[in-house]
Amino acid sequence: MSRRPLIAAFGAALIGGAICAVGALTDPQAVLRGWLASFAFWIGLPLGAMMLLFAHDLTGGRWGAAAVPALRAMVAFLPPMLLLLVPVLALLPELYPWARAAEAAHLKNRFYLNAPFFYGRTAVYAMVWLGLALAILLRQERARNPLAAPGLILLGLTVTFASFDWFMSIEPDWGSSIYGMMIVGGQLLGALALATLAAVLGGRTDAGQRHDLSSLLTTAILLWFYLSFMQFLIVWQENLPQEITWYVARLSGGWGWAAALGALAQGALPFAALIWWPVKRSRGGLAAVCLLLLAAHLLECWWLILPGLAGGFTWYAPAAALAMGGACMTVLLWRLSTRPATRPVGRLAEEVGHG
Repeated sequence: MSRRPLIAAFGAALIGGAICAVGALTDPQAVLRGWLASFAFWIGLPLGAMMLLFAHDLTGGRWGAAAVPALRAMVAFLPPMLLLLVPVLALLPELYPWARAAEAAHLKNRFYLNAPFFYGRTAVYAMVWLGLALAILLRQERARNPLAAPGLILLGLTVTFASFDWFMSIEPDWGSSIYGMMIVGGQLLGALALATLAAVLGGRTDAGQRHDLSSLLTTAILLWFYLSFMQFLIVWQENLPQEITWYVARLSGGWGWAAALGALAQGALPFAALIWWPVKRSRGGLAAVCLLLLAAHLLECWWLILPGLAGGFTWYAPAAALAMGGACMTVLLWRLSTRPATRPVGRLAEEVGHG
């Protein structure tokens, strides 16, 4: 494997990090907003990858022969991504109204939204995720993981509560029980898109595997769209002032265009492409769909978080995404480049299991 992509990823991390470092001296609040919004995208990839790996351990399927190596490499993102949460934890009052005493006084959920309990929950999430990640990375690639079923349950619970804590609580007066499932749906879609992209560009897929991966992507798109639309439909139908303000902020001005673009780029367009047989089995077509899904998912993460913070979008959000993405891609490319040579795809698919 050429070292150029690895060097390019490392260079992107340095450039993005340098921009954020300069911004921290001039406009730290703007950098912190962009940092949290971009963190929402990148932390979702290893978490979604773990869910997909556990699901494959339980169900099998020939798609795993192509996707499992990239999914395992994505799990290695987790420790550095958790470290990148430290600036947010250190500066809670800059982002979260409930961490500012004057603004938190009127809140009815102060028993839950307070700094000591927040730090404690975050520590639990990190320990659970790191333990599950270690269980994945220490096992042989083709060995079934006995922790698959309890691991999926633990991930579902912890990711749901982490999404409430880290992202939804930037607007502590608003809440949605479906929000966590919507975040999980986006994480599964993003992780599957990146794993498919890595498998296709790495040349380790045959037409049948590409067909299977395309079908899984179609399912993930439908799941994400259903959860996102159901939250919108329920909130808008209730038409309660304390509920609809969340959507009003995200459908006003430029954010309304971002919502429409996200619905097209993460829903309608890739779905229409993937139900077309030539795209499902085409390396180039499938890679293009995966790139579109990843870009749209990043936009969705910005859309979910930035309208709820004073100041909104600045160009520090792309800089933070570049810094985190460069670091994650460096880990991914390094792990994939150091994998031992594998047997032919067809034979490996038989060992991984046919679905």
